[in-house]
Amino acid sequence: MLVIRLLGDMQVLRDAEPIELPRSRKTRALLGFLAATGQPHRRERLGELLWDAAEDPRGSLRWSLSQIRLLTAAAERPLVIADRDTVRFDPLSASVDLTAIRALVADDLATAASERMQDAVAAFRGAFLGDVELADDHAFHSWCIAQREDARRLHALLRAQLAERLASSPDAALPHARVLVTVEPSSEQAWSRLIRLLLAAGRHREAQLQYETAERALRGAGGPAGPLLQAWREASAAAEPPAPSAPAGTEAPPEPSPRPAVRFCVARDGVRIAHSAVGTGPPLVRVANWMTHTEHDALSPAWGHWIRAFSLDHRLVLYDQRGSGLSDRDVDDFSADALARDLEAVIADTGLPPVPLLGFSQGCAAAIAYAVKHPDRVSHLIFFGGFAQGAALRTPHDAARRQAMGVLFRQGWDQDNPAVRQMITSLVMPDASGEAMRRFNELQRRLTSSANLARIHDVWGHVDIRALLPQVRCPTLVLHARDDGITPFEEGRRLAIAIPGARFVALDSRSHLLIESEPAWPRFLAEVHTFLGEG
Repeated sequence: MLVIRLLGDMQVLRDAEPIELPRSRKTRALLGFLAATGQPHRRERLGELLWDAAEDPRGSLRWSLSQIRLLTAAAERPLVIADRDTVRFDPLSASVDLTAIRALVADDLATAASERMQDAVAAFRGAFLGDVELADDHAFHSWCIAQREDARRLHALLRAQLAERLASSPDAALPHARVLVTVEPSSEQAWSRLIRLLLAAGRHREAQLQYETAERALRGAGGPAGPLLQAWREASAAAEPPAPSAPAGTEAPPEPSPRPAVRFCVARDGVRIAHSAVGTGPPLVRVANWMTHTEHDALSPAWGHWIRAFSLDHRLVLYDQRGSGLSDRDVDDFSADALARDLEAVIADTGLPPVPLLGFSQGCAAAIAYAVKHPDRVSHLIFFGGFAQGAALRTPHDAARRQAMGVLFRQGWDQDNPAVRQMITSLVMPDASGEAMRRFNELQRRLTSSANLARIHDVWGHVDIRALLPQVRCPTLVLHARDDGITPFEEGRRLAIAIPGARFVALDSRSHLLIESEPAWPRFLAEVHTFLGEG
């Protein structure tokens, strides 16, 4: 029997392998509609739903049905059964993820096996029919929105049940509680459960960070009304956690932390690379890009919260890309291979076992080049805002924009007037506070020189590592902001599509580098924790 996945980008699987689907979005929408409803529909109804403006809606429907029939082999039952007047999905031809979850919830969840519930939540790979957008077909679009909301409600219900059922083992319950606050960011009860579990697991620092994030997330709904405050007071009373957050409406200064000791290693072409490590636990390597500076990142409005969050449970290894930070500045080679050599030198110098790599923007391509060359030294790949093809190679519009930005970097980067640096800040973190933007504007002058930035900008505008993507062999998680102002959302999708078995997560954000105050930040952390198998 085939398997149809509607939760996330649509998939039809045979023996656990995806079948190539019709290119027509309306054909995929038709199959999704029939599979999700499980009922017969009159041909006129389907024509109104998807081809209301077509000259021959019945002919369009017949063509789409012929494409759906091609998905099944001769020995398999057809996915749809059509007669003169009606069309329906054959439930004996394939199992449907959403149908199975609805049946599970319709039963008594209190008596459902935990294994079945775990399998059910794993099916939520993204929004219902996430790759089928038909905004101009108003009837279908309205139906699809309702289905997405219903699927979100089912997801939240299952996550809440599992978090409650596993509460006596906080480490097992935490992955579900973390995801729940991303599914229901305005639920004070969901945030309260997460805070209680974190404190019960002894994760006091993360509990405070999540408490502060919850306060910001709930401001749009009037702020915490009581349950969150009560959970914090009751669960943390005996633990003596750090002081509570600053009053609402004020921006707390970055928490000072000891600067890690900086060491130097030498890449194969003789370039000296600065690196350091912070935190305890299993190793995690943040792959460098030109926007890092080992000496200042811990207090940076761009990186401070990343370092605080990941150093809670990991030995977080940080290093500066060649040409920036404390690494050698007088270099010429900024290619993906050169950046992979920097990473190679750092991992060799630290003597790390196979490690997960956390890549951001251009660091994703460097991580891919390294992982393909050294598959035995990489356990996981995690990417945010990444791309495989530089902007100068995409469209004429992208190339012209890239060229104009290069001129600005050469002429205005080092000036006292922060206008050019403010342009980058506004694209990287458009929703940051004015104070955070001002601090990052000043920090950018220390990251690299205008000459190096112009060379990096030019080289990476023409980078193309698409041929490497099918060679990646380790588990890969690709996350991307839907409205990223620097790397288009489609570039993230293409990255995930080309890497075998990669999981793709779309985040509701405009940031090229997530800031701590936006709801997408806890969602990002939850996805990474789940991907790495951490509770």
